[in-house]
Amino acid sequence: MSDPYARPGGDPHHGSWSSPGGYAGRPAPGQQPYPGQYQGAYPGQYPPGGYYGYYGSGGNQPPPRTHGMTTFAMVTGIVAAAVSLVPFLGFVSFVLGPLAMVLGIVGIAKRIRSRGFSVTALVTGTFGLLVSILYAVLLSTILSFYDNTQSFEFEAEGTDGYVLSLTTTSAMPETTNHSRPFRSTVDASTLFGGLVVTNLEGKRGEVGCRIYDSAGNLLVESTDAGSDAVAECMLSDVLVRKVEDLDFPEEISARDLG
Repeated sequence: MSDPYARPGGDPHHGSWSSPGGYAGRPAPGQQPYPGQYQGAYPGQYPPGGYYGYYGSGGNQPPPRTHGMTTFAMVTGIVAAAVSLVPFLGFVSFVLGPLAMVLGIVGIAKRIRSRGFSVTALVTGTFGLLVSILYAVLLSTILSFYDNTQSFEFEAEGTDGYVLSLTTTSAMPETTNHSRPFRSTVDASTLFGGLVVTNLEGKRGEVGCRIYDSAGNLLVESTDAGSDAVAECMLSDVLVRKVEDLDFPEEISARDLG
């Protein structure tokens, strides 16, 4: 039986003719393209740029995935920078700051993805470390200015016996039981020195303490009575009082400064 779609006179390439309604390389209406062929292309023709999808030339590539180390480094650096601004708590940045800096440098050196995270970790970690160092220097300067060791006379007493906690420096206090008045001349720190007197368990008598300077001037005194009586005399209270007694002028004119 002859081919109804063959060209008159015969055509050795008649197999390339498409079915009715289409032409070579283009499927008929409702017909799916051949495998490996996109619609509108002739046999052997490559698709234009971008047709290959995500990985073709000009295609929309998927967004790069973030790296866990750089993310952790950035979060650590931000926390170090934020915590460093909190007084006394900022010393935590002594650990978090260098950690974020090291991880950030490693991320930049190895060209790990999310380079912006590594840069952020390096900047915030450095900021947190510098601020914590500044706080440490400032605090040590203040302490060295106010803290000095002088000679003082400590006194303590209790009517029914008492417990004496004596502190001369920043070391742990020395606790002893006494039944008679206590009096001693000691070299103590102006910031940490002091004594605390409490009643013995079950006693309800009166307890008291006093601190004198080397010239015999009374610096601080405290008394209390009852089963939970506590008398506390600390040299730091003297410093606080001196600061509170300072008279700062409310207004300073340009003439006064000249």
